[in-house]
Amino acid sequence: MTTINLKRYYPYMTENVMLEVSDEIAAALSMGGRLCDSYKRQKRRNGECSLDTDPGFEADVLRQPMTPDEYIEAQETTFALYDALTQLPPTQARRVYQHYLLGMSKAEIAAAEGVGRSRICCSIERGLATMKNILKKSL
Repeated sequence: MTTINLKRYYPYMTENVMLEVSDEIAAALSMGGRLCDSYKRQKRRNGECSLDTDPGFEADVLRQPMTPDEYIEAQETTFALYDALTQLPPTQARRVYQHYLLGMSKAEIAAAEGVGRSRICCSIERGLATMKNILKKSL
């Protein structure tokens, strides 16, 4: 006879319950636990995903492919954004690019350039305002 803690096999239990079971039952429970742990490791390693969880690749699978018109419109918008970005002064363009396209925080940009965070914020805001005016004219 082997003594097992039921809380180990039933996670929803709130207290430790010790139970004497036969050796065969203890071996089966132990084997089931190992198989469950192995499955969880394999699931993490192979990137399995459920449609109920987030994040995942569901959005890519469920989204309809773009039509040719939508694709061309997206390309034109992207080109217009990059064109507006190139019309900014170099410092503003670099800061807007780093923040929005590279995903750097304003604090990281400030540290890299050795300036205050408020300077970066103002520069990015001015750059966005300028880009907005350029895009109003072109689109």
